[in-house]
Amino acid sequence: MKWLVAIVYHPIMLILIIVTLFTPFMLYDGIKQVIKYEVPSASFSFVVLSLLALWVYLAMKSEFLGRPYRKVTILLPLMQMAIYTSAALTAGGLVLNDWADHGAYSKSWAIGIAAALFIAIRLLMSLLYWKHPVNNHADHH
Repeated sequence: MKWLVAIVYHPIMLILIIVTLFTPFMLYDGIKQVIKYEVPSASFSFVVLSLLALWVYLAMKSEFLGRPYRKVTILLPLMQMAIYTSAALTAGGLVLNDWADHGAYSKSWAIGIAAALFIAIRLLMSLLYWKHPVNNHADHH
């Protein structure tokens, strides 16, 4: 049964690795379009981001499912950073979409708030990796 799950899980995970790594670039392009054309864009949602994070979590916590990703030691931390960056860009994109849709505040305020959200989330990510360095994971296995 374990191998049947792995046969289904690993091809899906390969696709999700590619999607996760390209997500920040797609979100950045969407943010550029919102700022340039002042029209809301259909961007990545936190629901999709949560599903990507769930797959990464499964790879981290399950010895069996995460075995291939432990062979390439940089892959899981890289995916974590891509998810955190995507969350920051999604939060900023929501602010910019709200500005473009409702015009409740000025363009410069929207860009400033989006940038502040991005910086805050990146600082929290830095704090997380400062408290829990990536190299600790390799020492425990």
